[in-house]
Amino acid sequence: MVWRVFNIYIICNSKQPLYNMSFKIDSQLSENQIESDVASYLGYITPFWTKRFRLISIDEQHTGADKLFNRFLPIYLQFKVSHGLNPNSTIILKFQNRPLANIISYRATNNLSANPILYFQLRKKAKTAIDFQHNILRQLNTPPFQFALYVAPLTLRISEYEKLLNVNWFRKIYPLDPFYYKEIEIHDPSIHRNIILGMNPFLRHHISIPPHMVVTTHNHHYSYSKSGGDLAWHGGQMFNEDFRLSTQLLRILNYVYNSERFGFGQEEYIDFIAQFNKNNNLRTINTSNIDDRNYKISTIREFAQNLKSNFNIKLLLLTQPK
Repeated sequence: MVWRVFNIYIICNSKQPLYNMSFKIDSQLSENQIESDVASYLGYITPFWTKRFRLISIDEQHTGADKLFNRFLPIYLQFKVSHGLNPNSTIILKFQNRPLANIISYRATNNLSANPILYFQLRKKAKTAIDFQHNILRQLNTPPFQFALYVAPLTLRISEYEKLLNVNWFRKIYPLDPFYYKEIEIHDPSIHRNIILGMNPFLRHHISIPPHMVVTTHNHHYSYSKSGGDLAWHGGQMFNEDFRLSTQLLRILNYVYNSERFGFGQEEYIDFIAQFNKNNNLRTINTSNIDDRNYKISTIREFAQNLKSNFNIKLLLLTQPK
């Protein structure tokens, strides 16, 4: 007997379908779009004064990189598309999608929010890859020296996502957005908090998850609510922290602001790259030219490009201009 599974939509007067009968709700977004929008948006932390910080995408920086940074904090981002699950779908539809149905059952058993459930699966290991992308990202996540995060939007619809990129009319009258208004200071030294950053709507509508364990298969999922809460790992772990991207960047920036020597210097980072490549059987780095500033910049840029091409991991550097 062959089951044929159909998604059934109930259409109202609204232009958007309601997924009352469907099981899996696919996203209208793509990883490339999410990466482009988030990376560009983060690039607006570009100050005009010294002692303020900027995020640069070193793999795309072609000129003047030697003047951009001296000490910096690497932030590695792997962009994911969130998909949805309807916990109220029929038993037959769940039976045909057993691994995803287990996500619904796990969240129900542990009283985690589910209307709808958002999730993503780990990436498969490529035939030529040395390891799972997840494990590479985990190697790179060594707080407080550097941070690695999965980043996924908390929406499935492109219209909702693009709306978050726009500033509301009242915010234009009373500017609160440091990414839109570059002259706004994102850090309030009197209370040692980046309040404005934490209220940023676009950043609040992304979840950002640090990889927490080594895997031997890609058959694992992260699931979470549409508000970014109730994060779960399948196989079998729950997390109670706030993993929204606004909160994660708040933590990172507050750490940087309160540290005399954050992250890496250029020579330290070259040493890290050399060791990372050695551990992962990648191209050997020649450290004999480490005093050559142009060599250091080109090595860091090549490392960023290799992370992108081999593992689809985006490297941003949080740096203080000289």
